[in-house]
Amino acid sequence: MLTSSVRLARAPGLMAGVSLFALVSTAIAQEANPRPLDVVVTANRVEQSIQKAGSAVTIIKAEDIARTGSRTLTDALRDVPGLDIQQQGGPAGLSNASLRGSKPSQVLVMIDGVRVGDPSGIAGEFDFGAILATDIERIEVLRGPQSALYGSDAMGGVVNIITKKGKGGLKVTSTTEAGSYGTISSRLTATGSTDTLSYAFGFGSLHTDGYSAYGDRIRRITSVAPRKLERDPADKYGASGRLVWNAGEGVTLEAGVAAYWARSRLDNPGAWWGFAGKDNRFDRSQQTTLEGHVKATQELFAGQYKHSLTAFGGLTDRKTSQLQNCYDAFWASYDCRFNYRGSRVGAEYQGDLKLGAYGLLIFGARSEQEGAKTSEDWFATTPMAHPRIDKTQTTNSVFALHQASLGERLHVSLGGRVDSVIGGQTFPTWRATAAYDLHETGTKLRASIGTGAKAPSLFQRYSQWGAPGLQAERNVGVDAGVDQSIGGSVKLSATVFANRYSNLIDFKYAGCPGQPNGCYYNVGRATTSGVELAADAILVPGEWKARASYTYQHTEDEKTHLSLLRRPRNKGSASLVYTGIDKLEIEGRATFVGSRIDIDNATYTRARMPSYAKFDMRADYKISDMVSVFARVENIANARYEEIRDYATPGRSFYLGLKTVW
Repeated sequence: MLTSSVRLARAPGLMAGVSLFALVSTAIAQEANPRPLDVVVTANRVEQSIQKAGSAVTIIKAEDIARTGSRTLTDALRDVPGLDIQQQGGPAGLSNASLRGSKPSQVLVMIDGVRVGDPSGIAGEFDFGAILATDIERIEVLRGPQSALYGSDAMGGVVNIITKKGKGGLKVTSTTEAGSYGTISSRLTATGSTDTLSYAFGFGSLHTDGYSAYGDRIRRITSVAPRKLERDPADKYGASGRLVWNAGEGVTLEAGVAAYWARSRLDNPGAWWGFAGKDNRFDRSQQTTLEGHVKATQELFAGQYKHSLTAFGGLTDRKTSQLQNCYDAFWASYDCRFNYRGSRVGAEYQGDLKLGAYGLLIFGARSEQEGAKTSEDWFATTPMAHPRIDKTQTTNSVFALHQASLGERLHVSLGGRVDSVIGGQTFPTWRATAAYDLHETGTKLRASIGTGAKAPSLFQRYSQWGAPGLQAERNVGVDAGVDQSIGGSVKLSATVFANRYSNLIDFKYAGCPGQPNGCYYNVGRATTSGVELAADAILVPGEWKARASYTYQHTEDEKTHLSLLRRPRNKGSASLVYTGIDKLEIEGRATFVGSRIDIDNATYTRARMPSYAKFDMRADYKISDMVSVFARVENIANARYEEIRDYATPGRSFYLGLKTVW
C-alpha cells in the first residue's frame, strides 16, 4: 500500500463517513436508475458507458457551462472535486489547475483527444485562462495517474475538452453579456449536418477593463501604495471549427481547428526594484495559440476492428514586455521583452479490436516533436548577450489496453505504455481499473491503481539553468470509490485517493558546476491523499434541485515535511436551483476554500492564506423558444480573498445577458 495512504488515518471521521455513505446509500436504493447513462471517451480511450469506467470521472456538460455563465475554462472547472484553480489576478492573469495536489504541469489537457499546451513554458503548464468556452459539448475530467493511456504530463489526471458535433438542421446560437469592470463578452455558434457531413463552428470574445491584478482590494497593499492602483484590461478572442464527413464503407474523416488570441496588461509582484514595478501600465503580455488536427477512422470486419490515424499540430506564440525586469551580473536592471514560441507536431495510430467474450484490445503508437524558441530583448545602453533556446525533442510511444467484462457486473482493464524521449529517458507506465455494477440498486463500486510520469520540459533541459540529463518525474496513485443512484433523482459519489511522487524537478541557487545562477535538478518527493464527495439531487420534481461537492486533501513535501503550496486542505461548493415558476430558473451558489500556504513576495517566506467563502446567484428567464435573458450577481457579500498571494480577485459584480437561438 502507498505510504501516503497512511495520511488518511489522520482523518478517521472522513473514513467513517465514506464507509457509512457506501453502506447507507446501497441500503436505501430501491430501484435502478432510469435516467440515461452518461457516455465517456477519456476513461479508456474509447466511447463507452461510464458504468464500465473504474476511474474517477467528472463530466461537465454544455448546459452546465451555460448555466454558470462560464466565459473561460477556468470558470467551468471550479466545482470539480479534487481540482484546484490557481488564477493570477482575474481574466487577465495566467490560470493553472492541479488535480489531487499535483503540480499544474502534471495535468494533461486535450481538445478532442489531442494534446494541447505550450512546449516553450517553464514546465509546460497549460493556461486555462487563455481559452474561451466557445463551442464545447462537454468536458471530461479524469482523475488519478493516466500516463499509461496518454503519456507524459498525465500524472495528476486529464482534462479533455470535447467540442460539439453538428446534428440536425442548421442551429445558430448567440449569447451576449455585459457587466461590472467594463466587461463585455459574446459567443456565437453554428451547428448542423447533412446526410454525410456534420459541422460545428464557434466564435467568442471577451473584453474587460479589469482591476489591478496586483493588490486590488488587498488592504496590506493598498494601505501602503503610493498611488491608486491602475486597472489591468484584457481582450480575448477564440474561434474553432469541426467537420466530420462520413465517406461511406465504414470510413469517417474529421478535421478540427482552434485559434485563440489574448492581450492583457500585467503586474509583477516579484519585482525587486520597488512598488512601481508591481503596478504599471507598461507591462503587457500577448499570446496567440493555434491548434489543429485531421483524423481518418475506418471500421473493418463488420465493426469488429476499428482503427484511426490522427495527425496534429499546434503553435503558441507569447510576447511579454516588462519594465526593469532583466538583471545583469551586477544586478543592474533593464527594460526587456521576452519572446516564447512553442510548437508541437506529430501523428498517432490507434486500433480497437473486439475479442468477443474476451473483451476489447486497444493498442497504438505515437510520435510527437516539441519545439521551443525563446529570446530576450534588453533595452540597455550597451549591447549584451542574452541566453536563448532553440531546441526540439521527439517522443516516440507505444501503448496497449485490454478491457473485459467478467459476467454482466465486473468490468476490468489493464494497460501499459512506453514513452521514449530521443536523447533523453525511456520510461514505462501502467494502470489497472475495476468497476462492479450493482444495477439493481443503482450502485457502482470502482477502484484504480496506476503510475504516471512527466518528461522534463525543453526549458528545464536547455535554458541557462537547464540540465539536459534530467530524468522524468514519477508517481504512483490509487483510488477507490462508490457511485450511487437513488430512484433516478439522486446521484452520489465518494472517492478515497492517495498518491506518492518521486524524482520531482526542483530548482537550486548554488552547487551547480558551470551555472552560477542556479540549475534544475531531480530531488523532490511528495505525498497527497484525500477524499472527494459529490452529490446531485432532484429535491422536488419540477421545482427544486441541488448539487454539492467537497474535497479533503493532505499534501506533504517529504523532504521538508511541510504542506505543498496553494493546495487547500478543505474545499467545497453547493448550489440550489429553483424552477417552480414557468420559464424561470434561479440558482444560488456557495463556494468555500480552506486555508493554504503560499509564498510572501516581500520576504520570500511561507505565508498562510486565510480561508474564504463566496456566494453567487443567477436567474434565467425564457421569453420564447428563441430568446432568453439572464442575470448574474457574483461575490454577493463582496468577500475579500486571494487565490494566489498578492493577486486580486473581483468584488461584488453584476452581469446581464441575452441569448437567442434560431
